[in-house]
Amino acid sequence: MTSDDVVAVADLPVAEKGPILIVTYGGGHVAMLTPVARSLIAKGHPVLVLALTTAVGYLERAGIPFIGYRHLPDADQADVVAWGRKLTSELPSGGSIELAESVAYMGLNYRELVVEHGLEGAAQLFAEKGRRVFCPIGLFKRWLAELRPSLVIATSAPRSERAALEAASALGIASICAVDLFGLQEIQWINRPGYASRICVLNQQVRDMFVEKGCHPDAIVVTGNPAFDRLQQPQVQEAGRAMRAAKGWGKDETVILWASQVEPERHPFDGRIGDPTLRRRIEAVLREFVSTHADYRLVLRYHPSESAQFHSGQARVELSPPSEDLATLLHALDIVVVTSSTVGLEAHLAGRCVLSVGGSVFNQDAPYGKMGIATEVSSPEGLGAALSRVQLKSEQRPSMVSAGPLMASATHNIVELAESLLGSEGTVSPLS
Repeated sequence: MTSDDVVAVADLPVAEKGPILIVTYGGGHVAMLTPVARSLIAKGHPVLVLALTTAVGYLERAGIPFIGYRHLPDADQADVVAWGRKLTSELPSGGSIELAESVAYMGLNYRELVVEHGLEGAAQLFAEKGRRVFCPIGLFKRWLAELRPSLVIATSAPRSERAALEAASALGIASICAVDLFGLQEIQWINRPGYASRICVLNQQVRDMFVEKGCHPDAIVVTGNPAFDRLQQPQVQEAGRAMRAAKGWGKDETVILWASQVEPERHPFDGRIGDPTLRRRIEAVLREFVSTHADYRLVLRYHPSESAQFHSGQARVELSPPSEDLATLLHALDIVVVTSSTVGLEAHLAGRCVLSVGGSVFNQDAPYGKMGIATEVSSPEGLGAALSRVQLKSEQRPSMVSAGPLMASATHNIVELAESLLGSEGTVSPLS
């Protein structure tokens, strides 16, 4: 079957449609969609997950069935295998991704590149951009026309996930694009008319930015990110209160967490100049502040990749090791200081007060102030004044009695949205 032979799946009777298709790669993306897959399966919906890269291991541990690129049509064709073997010949052995999966991924994607641009064009594009050039829309159009999914759910990644969503749009299949964080890069392709039936985002500020960049307002839905749902679970909140009591942090004390991270000399992607001394300067300012404010405590949590040594001996300053559960810790303290660490986002979702310090090469990548996540502090030197101005609301102090009302979970929000699209019998038109 060629791309020209496909039919609009939305025109098929409901009984002839297949499963809900979920497409995701690893890291935070699979962590976002695994709770959605689990909930849909529990509710009796047929679900098929196409797992990319390290999503395989994550889904295996989660007990969620999946397929890979090697299970797609034509993955065993001679030309696909030949391209795949050639392009994977220099890959190091012993990685977490099976060679057969890498061969199928590279071979199918490269063949699609040849179909679109010819042998010379494909070779030139791949030489210039590598895998970044892959977006096999034709491959997904042919596969989806055979699979006939009732709904496609994919993350905001730019290759297979984007191809799946654009193919679904072309075939009239209802779809959901789930954006894990702020979408500052992804908006470049998500704002295309008809990209997906619905786009799920983290909060109102992200939604406003997407609308400002050209997305149809009715297509953007604030759902939150299911990967962070655990932060609102009652048992985690209770564990936080128990941790605070066990550590002897008084109810009238204000506990500050400094979630440190590596600050390189240059930004890894665009070369902007960084300040490797920033993290230590922030720690020094916080230590000085606590030394002169007896009703404050400081907890230091170094990034796992930092080669930092904790200097003990100062009163009311302690270390949180990487083995300590972060979600529980966030419910035990009051204020979180970051530059651009995702701990700032998690702290915000846990109801903590967040201060974001400027001067990091990564501030532009995580504009917490603009996105309603944190109060911005221009430099480490301004931290003392900012901490003195913070007026903690009652819900931002870990209660010894009640955690307060819970928000609807992001998993629930996305599943409810998926079921509403299924209820429309797949006839939802992508909004332009």
